[in-house]
Amino acid sequence: MNESQDTLDRRAQIKIRGLHHHAYRTADMAATRHFWEDLLGCPLIGTFVETTDPVTEKPSNYVHTFFELGDGSAIAFFQFQEGLYKPSEILGKQDPFDHHVALELESKQAVLALRDRLQAAGYDHMVIDHGYCYSVYLHDPNGMQVELTTKVPETVEIMERHAKTARADLDKWLAGVTEANNAYRRLRGEQQPAE
Repeated sequence: MNESQDTLDRRAQIKIRGLHHHAYRTADMAATRHFWEDLLGCPLIGTFVETTDPVTEKPSNYVHTFFELGDGSAIAFFQFQEGLYKPSEILGKQDPFDHHVALELESKQAVLALRDRLQAAGYDHMVIDHGYCYSVYLHDPNGMQVELTTKVPETVEIMERHAKTARADLDKWLAGVTEANNAYRRLRGEQQPAE
């Protein structure tokens, strides 16, 4: 059954275009990869090794993986290097690495427009240029971490390049190789491209 014109018109007014990724923290990336890629058939398309915590901008080492869903969105996971962070306590205080939902908008301008609207309404936020996407982070009234994100002109090229090495990158990280491989991320103090 086709949707009515009213439904199509209503959806055309919604700025949030779809789910970009939903992220969780994991204590066992190898088992996570096996479950999502081998068992469920969601290919590992990106493994980004980071050496700086984007929230605190302090040294840290973690891996951020993306498992692709059929519509191009992803389920994503974080794992920190042993000893740097204690395992998440599900009932305790959580940070953005434990759980956040990333909602995709159609452009950087749309992300920035929503940022301005939320800022005017009194919501604190943080902007992070990940290189492969551009995001604004904030908390909803329930304390849930929300990421408003968009693809950038380089997204397809970066993700296609990393899809070819994602499994090898993860295997190296699991073996203890912790050099950053995300050359695209900009720290908040670095010069940003014109908005």
